[in-house]
Amino acid sequence: MSDKPIYAEEIRRMPMEERLRLLAELRKELARLREQARVGTLTNVARIRIIRKNIARILTVINEERKRETQPKKS
Repeated sequence: MSDKPIYAEEIRRMPMEERLRLLAELRKELARLREQARVGTLTNVARIRIIRKNIARILTVINEERKRETQPKKS
């Protein structure tokens, strides 16, 4: 995974399957980084923060779309 943030616009352009795949990858990466931090072998501690924020961005976009789908249409 990269060390750069994924912007919401990039996430919105992705199909749902790709978002879910990316979310799973990021969660695995976060678990691996947390284990490295616990053991003391993690060199770039800032990566944990970036990964956490990327996960939050993906979940936010997914929840926005689900909320938009369930809202009644105004006429």
